[in-house]
Amino acid sequence: MDEQPDFVVEGARVALGPLRMDLVPTYQRWENDLEVANANGRVIPFTLEAERERIAGRNGKPEFCDFTVYHRADQAPIGVSSLFQIDHRNGSAQFGIDLGERRGQGLGTEATRLTLDWGFTVLGLHNMLAVAAWNERAIRVYTKVGFREVGRRRGMGLTMGRRYDGVFMDLLASEFLQAGGSVLAGRAPHGSPPSE
Repeated sequence: MDEQPDFVVEGARVALGPLRMDLVPTYQRWENDLEVANANGRVIPFTLEAERERIAGRNGKPEFCDFTVYHRADQAPIGVSSLFQIDHRNGSAQFGIDLGERRGQGLGTEATRLTLDWGFTVLGLHNMLAVAAWNERAIRVYTKVGFREVGRRRGMGLTMGRRYDGVFMDLLASEFLQAGGSVLAGRAPHGSPPSE
């Protein structure tokens, strides 16, 4: 790593920072990991150049909000999380996360909460959607942070030669904030309301 992490939000064990071009080889390695590829449904191997173009092409676009996920214990990058297909007018987005390292330790659950917190508290979104077909781990994490199943699309996903139903789950900002999941809500400026 050439740079020190630039955290934008920190939890107890996980922090989020912007995507970094010096980490493109790491992102590419994760994208090409079969477990990650099966989890996110992108099973076409990425070259280093393709991954560099993909990351650069998302940077600064209002329909994407991507993060590098770090383990705070050693500041090591462990994955990426993303809000995508952001519709600022209607206050909605889709959510996704890929952990390339240190799976099964609860870090993905915390990174999910932090990413959703950013979307609800900083971006002012109202509704988040997550889709998981064969990814039982993701469904458990999404349920744990407050997502509810709102429907299924039969046979929507294909991985390793098997078809799976698409499981659509959503979460409202009010539900997330009421459950006390926000670390950012307390950081809002406490000024006077605008005068009329």
